[in-house]
Amino acid sequence: MFKHTRFTHKHLLNNTINLISHQTKMDYKKLITYCLFFFLIFSKSMIAQSKNNGRVLKTFFKNGLIAKEIYSGIDEKYDSIKTYHITGGLDERFYFTMNNRIDGLCEKFSSEGKLQTTWIFKNGVLINRTDNFKEFNAKNKETAEYNYDNIVKTNLQLKTDPNNLGLIWSRASSRIYLKDNILAEMDFLMLKSQLEIIKSIPSEAIKYPRINQDLAEIYSRLASLYSRFENDNLAVDYQLKAVQTDPDEIRHVLNLGGTLASETHEYRLAIYYLNQVISKVPNHNFANWALGAAYLEMEQYQKAADCINLAFENEANLYIYGYGTSENDLRTIRGLAYHKLGKTALGIKDLKEALRINDKNSVANKYFGIVNDDLGDSQKACEYFQKSRELGYEKKYYNKSLESYIKKACKENASKITDSKSILNISPKDLPYIGPNPAENFVEVFNYPYSNFSYDINDMGGKSVGHGIANNKTIQVSGIPSGLYILTIEKEGKQETFKLIKK
Repeated sequence: MFKHTRFTHKHLLNNTINLISHQTKMDYKKLITYCLFFFLIFSKSMIAQSKNNGRVLKTFFKNGLIAKEIYSGIDEKYDSIKTYHITGGLDERFYFTMNNRIDGLCEKFSSEGKLQTTWIFKNGVLINRTDNFKEFNAKNKETAEYNYDNIVKTNLQLKTDPNNLGLIWSRASSRIYLKDNILAEMDFLMLKSQLEIIKSIPSEAIKYPRINQDLAEIYSRLASLYSRFENDNLAVDYQLKAVQTDPDEIRHVLNLGGTLASETHEYRLAIYYLNQVISKVPNHNFANWALGAAYLEMEQYQKAADCINLAFENEANLYIYGYGTSENDLRTIRGLAYHKLGKTALGIKDLKEALRINDKNSVANKYFGIVNDDLGDSQKACEYFQKSRELGYEKKYYNKSLESYIKKACKENASKITDSKSILNISPKDLPYIGPNPAENFVEVFNYPYSNFSYDINDMGGKSVGHGIANNKTIQVSGIPSGLYILTIEKEGKQETFKLIKK
């Protein structure tokens, strides 16, 4: 949501991609087949997040709705892949030949169920793409149009130069912007595989002085894709790999902080990384945007407003270099922050403008409901909360129920409450957390009612790298290698899970 992406392609991967394009002997179609095989193997490793029903592998959003379905035969070769919108409904549908290449009529649908894009493939080769309509809002139209046009251009060029990795990178970047998720993933996985192969051969890697920078860019883009399907662990792991692979590139630190803030809701950890960006570039508009959102969630309203005001100083960049489609935009965040600071008139002005820019903004509707509820206008508050629900707020933001707000504002219209945690609407600042995080030698658990409890630390492959009993809420981690881990604690049936980053 807050990721800073560049679409000036000539500045990204130029040196490495151009050299690889001329020197590699690996055929593009073979790479695509390899990447599809890799993806199938990866998907099967997501067993904790998936349900394998015969030959259909399913992954799910946190709200319980299906995110992705992979249909394959008993020979484990693809038949088709479907992706879904987080609010429900089919998003993409692709079919495959027996040799795992896209084939036939493939489709993309809007969240309203309208046929948006069709592709015709023949044995992995794109024959035709048709955009029945284009999606953009009042702020990102120019950037969206550029990416639609760039896909048309690069597809034409790739027909005569199919192994040009520079063109594939350019197309992949536009595909990810337009949320052509499966096609973007295939392109980026192919680029990732190629660069990792070269990096693993010292005699080859020395020829490409920018290979770490270019590989880090690909990790970052893959993280963005996996965030869309709410595979948080993989998304954060890839963002952390990007930071570790190219530690001098501040954008990767920004993207890691943004993912932690907007996707995984690890606000304290997000603030840590985003403040690293701010320490180097105080007026960084993307970092201030993400920080503003994180501070708002932590109920630090003045800090939230201050950060958003800094982000506003170059607002246009958010739409030129970012995705520009977030509901949690500058005006939405500042609108609630201003209201909580007693500047309600200014807050209402911001929220009205946010809805003018995007009348489907479920977050702005929720915040308008909060404002009206605080002002004592229950009827208007009820209308805004109900509108937010109709726009899928609770499906998009799985841990933020509107139930208690609707119960209070709508009174007799309240539906039955079933989730006690949602009823309470516990503030993120009051939830259990660990610190310091990132950790070097130990972590301490806060806002947890027990001092001595069992813990287990697992790596991204699910392997336990540490377990035992905490000593006065403290867990030693000094012997664990650097990287991302999942820390689980439990006592008397009260279990909590945290993302632990070891320095």
